[in-house]
Amino acid sequence: MTVTQNTAPRTATLQGIRVTGIGLAVATAAWALCMTLIGDLEGFGWQTLVGGATAIAFQIAIIRLLLLQVRTNAMGTGRVAKGFYIAQFVFMAGALVSSTFDAFWLIQGTPVWAAFDMFWPLSMLGMVGIGVRIAIAGRWTGIVRWWTLWAQSWFVAAIPVVLIARDAGQVVGSVQLIAGYVVLGIILAKLGTVTPK
Repeated sequence: MTVTQNTAPRTATLQGIRVTGIGLAVATAAWALCMTLIGDLEGFGWQTLVGGATAIAFQIAIIRLLLLQVRTNAMGTGRVAKGFYIAQFVFMAGALVSSTFDAFWLIQGTPVWAAFDMFWPLSMLGMVGIGVRIAIAGRWTGIVRWWTLWAQSWFVAAIPVVLIARDAGQVVGSVQLIAGYVVLGIILAKLGTVTPK
C-alpha cells in the first residue's frame, strides 16, 4: 500500500518529522563547519572537544533520521530491511563510542581504538545502502526520496576526495554535508512529511 501525505504513518507525526529535520540541519551544519575550521588535529585540546561534540551531535541526528525511516517503513517491512536497520544502529553505537574516544583523545592508536574507529566508515557506508534501498522502495516520495539518496551518499561522494586531497577534501566533504544532510533537514522541517506530492 502506498503511503500518501493524508495517510502518513501514525508514528510519524508532523511535529516529529519537523523536529528530526531541524536537528539534522543544525547538527550537520555544526559538524561541517567544525571540520572546515578545525580540521583533523593531533592531541587533546578544546579543538578535539568541539570536534567530538559536533560529531556526536551529527551522529545523534542521523540516529533520529534512522528512527524516522524505521517508523515509516522507508525501506519496506521485510526481514532484510529490519536486519539492515539493526546492523546500522550497531554501527552508529560504535561510531558514537569512537567519537567520544576522539573528543577526549582516549586510547589513541590502540587496537581497541582502531576497532571502534572502523564503525565510523561502516556507519556511513550503511547509510549509503539504506539511501539506495529507500529510493528503490519508493515509500518516501518526491524530493524527500531523492534528497535522502543524495544526502546518504556522503561516504562515497566525499571520503575518496578526503583520502586523496586531505585538507581540500575536508572542505569538499563539508560542502557535500551541507548540500546533502542540511538541505534534507530543511526539507523535512519545511514539509513535515516524507511523502510529498
